[in-house]
Amino acid sequence: MTSRRRLWATATERRKRRRAGAATLDYVLVLGIVLPLIAFVLRVAPRMMNLVYEMTSVLVSWPFM
Repeated sequence: MTSRRRLWATATERRKRRRAGAATLDYVLVLGIVLPLIAFVLRVAPRMMNLVYEMTSVLVSWPFM
């Protein structure tokens, strides 16, 4: 009985050790990928919206030109 408990405890400890680095990976993902991506999108978004507006205007108005 004690050997089963010991095996279960070691398996639980292994799972905790394996999961310990996951929070660090989350921070790296947020700081290294998501924040630069948001900065890029915020910089490019006004130009993209302007181009979509111009394209829509051209598609609507071309029969009248």
